[in-house]
Amino acid sequence: MSDLGGGYNGNASLKRLGVEISYTKEQIAEIVRCSEDPIYFIKNYVKIVNVDKGLIPFDMWPFQENMVNTFHNNRFCIAKMPRQVGKCLQLNTPIRLRNKRTGKIIEMTIGEFYEQQRNLSNVRTTNEGSN
Repeated sequence: MSDLGGGYNGNASLKRLGVEISYTKEQIAEIVRCSEDPIYFIKNYVKIVNVDKGLIPFDMWPFQENMVNTFHNNRFCIAKMPRQVGKCLQLNTPIRLRNKRTGKIIEMTIGEFYEQQRNLSNVRTTNEGSN
């Protein structure tokens, strides 16, 4: 294998597998602070790419800070949000549903659930149109 510039995939900013790193007490304190305060971590270390300005700090809206804190401080969260807010879920993500009438638990993927709901919507539309 050829040398790729000393870093992972040729990127010197990324350490290769197995590289040992020594940390100062200040660095360890910073890592601990970041693990305990995700808002601090995001404001100080997370960058996004802006089309006009290039790499810029991620400046969160107050509702985003509230959500991050909620997720950090609560083990189980359900968020009712529109599709356009930048979250993602793979279609093969397993989910578990309970039938309200029978109590039966059904396991399926998000993709299967989506198709099932889409098919039900098509059936309702077809039945409503035949009246």
